[in-house]
Amino acid sequence: MKRKKKLLIVCHNVATGGIQKALINLLEEIKDQYEITLFLFSKHGSYEQQIPAPIRVIKANRFLKLLAISQREAKKEGLLLYALRALLVMWTKYKSHVLPIRLLLASERKLTGYDAAISYVQSPHDKAFYGGCNEFVLHNVTADMKIAFIHCDYLRYGGHTLKNKELYCQFDRIVTVSQSCQQHFQEAIPDLAARTSVIRNCHAYASIQQQAHALPVHYKANTFHVVTVARLSEEKGIVRVIPVISQLSKAGYRLCWHIIGDGPARQEIEQLIDHYALQQHIVLHGQQSNPYRYMTHADLLLVCSHHEAAPMVIEEAKCVGLPILTTKTMSAVEMVTASRAGWVCENTPASIKEKLMYIIEHQYELLPIRAHLKNQAYTNEESTHALAKLLGRAPV
Repeated sequence: MKRKKKLLIVCHNVATGGIQKALINLLEEIKDQYEITLFLFSKHGSYEQQIPAPIRVIKANRFLKLLAISQREAKKEGLLLYALRALLVMWTKYKSHVLPIRLLLASERKLTGYDAAISYVQSPHDKAFYGGCNEFVLHNVTADMKIAFIHCDYLRYGGHTLKNKELYCQFDRIVTVSQSCQQHFQEAIPDLAARTSVIRNCHAYASIQQQAHALPVHYKANTFHVVTVARLSEEKGIVRVIPVISQLSKAGYRLCWHIIGDGPARQEIEQLIDHYALQQHIVLHGQQSNPYRYMTHADLLLVCSHHEAAPMVIEEAKCVGLPILTTKTMSAVEMVTASRAGWVCENTPASIKEKLMYIIEHQYELLPIRAHLKNQAYTNEESTHALAKLLGRAPV
C-alpha cells in the first residue's frame, strides 16, 4: 500500500466566510486521501465543529493568533496581548505589516516533514494587520512543495504590491479558484504564469440539496421573489440596489427581495429601506444556518457585487436549480453564462434594473434554465483530481 502524502494546510481562522467554507469542503473531500494537518492562527469560529475528524489540528500560540482576531477579541486574551496588538496595528498603519508579521512568526515553532505545505489565504495589502499565512508557510515550514492559494481578483483586491509579488515568487505553485482568477493573476505577475494552475472550490452538494428541501420557505403568490445570500458589506453592492427596487415597485412590478446575511452595512441598509418605505419589498432575514431553504421556491438569485472572484453562492444556487442574475465580475461569465445558469449584466444599478425588468417580464425563460440546472451532475471530482495532479501523483 502506498504511503499517504502528508499535507499541511495553513489558514488564519475558521470563522464565517467563503474561504473558510471552501476549506471545510475541500477537507471533507480529501480527508481520507492524504494525511492532513490543519494549522490555524485561531481555531475558534463558526466552522470549527465542521472540521472533519481525521484532520489533525494545530493552533498557533497566542502571539501569532493576534493576526486572526480583532482588537475586541484580543481584549479577551489579556491586557498584554490587547496592548501588543494595538501597538502592532499602529506600526502597520504607518509603516507596513512586514516587521509585525516577522516578529510574531519568530514566536511560533517550526513544522517539518511534509510533502506539501499549502497557504490557503492570499496576502492582504502591506498596511493591513492581517494575513501571515504565506509568510508562515515560507519561513516556518519545511516541505517538498509549497503552494499558495488565490481566492480573489488579484488585480483589484488591493494586495497587488511589490512585497506580495516577492512572496509569491518564492512558492513552487500558485493555485487560483477559477480560470478568470488565474488570468488576472498572470496579468499581475507574468513571471509566474508557468507556476499557476486552477483548482475550483469544492462544495457540499449533497448537503446543500438536502438542506434546500428541509423546511423550505414558501413565498407569497403573484410576487417575483429574488434572493441574495451575502455578507452585508460595501463590496457586495446591496446598498446601490435598494433605489432600484424602489423604482421597480413604483413602476408596478410585484417583487420582493429577500436578503440573507449580516454585516457592517446592515444599519445603512435598514435606514434606506425605511427611507424608501420598502418594508413590503425588501426583507432582511439575517444570518441563517440554512440559507438554502430560502432558495428552493425563489425565482432568482441576485449577486450584485462590485467585485467577486468565484462566489460560492453561485454554485450553491446552481445545484438547487435556482436561476441567477449576477453583475459582471471576474468569473461571472465563466460561472453563469458558460453554464447556462442565467444572466450577467453590466456592473451598474441601471443595468441591474434593466435586467430585472426583463426577467420579470419574461419569466417563462426561467423554466428551461431551472430544468437544465437540475439535470446536471454536481461533484468535486475535477477539483480533487486537479489537486492530485498538482501534488505529483494520484492520492492513496
